[in-house]
Amino acid sequence: MATDALTAVAEELYALVPEEFTAARNSRAKAAKADDAELARGIGALRRPSPAAWIVNRLAREQPDGLDELLDLGDALREAQAAGDGRALTRLGSERRRLVSALLGQASALADAADRGTSRAVLDEVEQTLVAGTVDAAAGAAVRTGRLIRSLQAVGLDEVDLDGAVAGAASAATSPKRRPAAAAGPAPSPETQAADAAAAADAAARADRERAESALREAERLADEAQQALAAAEDALTDAERRADELRAERQELEARLRELRTEITDAERAERDAERARGKAATAADRADDTVDAAQRALDELD
Repeated sequence: MATDALTAVAEELYALVPEEFTAARNSRAKAAKADDAELARGIGALRRPSPAAWIVNRLAREQPDGLDELLDLGDALREAQAAGDGRALTRLGSERRRLVSALLGQASALADAADRGTSRAVLDEVEQTLVAGTVDAAAGAAVRTGRLIRSLQAVGLDEVDLDGAVAGAASAATSPKRRPAAAAGPAPSPETQAADAAAAADAAARADRERAESALREAERLADEAQQALAAAEDALTDAERRADELRAERQELEARLRELRTEITDAERAERDAERARGKAATAADRADDTVDAAQRALDELD
């Protein structure tokens, strides 16, 4: 299977909205099966992008200049980090925050235009992916492909884990832009080195604070949602308890009425039996009275 053939198919598929991905992938795999079974298997194995990956892919296609500006800044950041240039790290870190913020605004607009709202959690993953692209050159190349399957995350200055993160070739058709290496200059003085180290530490502390603040905001949001859910559950429990009390009271009333009815039924059945006996006696007396009347009538008839 030619990698470029799979990459070409992936270019088309990862330009779609996620809801269209699976059907389009299966259709392309079926079409390729007759001519290239290995390519068909490769297409069939492509995974639907995560929400954050889809948004970054849209940025790569629709906002390439802004994305290139950020990823090019990553070259300068890595150079400043390697040189221990604290002042440059501070300045470039501030610029990175500005560019990432602008891209996040564009990401929200792209998602809204596609009628796909984005949560804070998804935007946080988009932000992490964009930052990862500035930390590691290979991650930056992966972001430029527009074929991300999942979001990326940088851990310190380590290489970003790209395993299973890109569909097709792991870099864009053109190599990531590189800034020319800075000419070597005179070694900085100890005072300058100390100031640069302090600036670098300050920049790292700011980055840590931003991450902590983001985590705090997310925790507060989750806590608010949990409190709202708790309040709703407590309201539901109160309603359920009230209804249960009403039904128990109604049951007690019905049980008391049932006992009364049983007593009334017993008395009514006794009265019914007494009435049946009285009726029997009355019927017997009536029969005897009829016999007496008949006898008296016969005696009267004989006198005539």
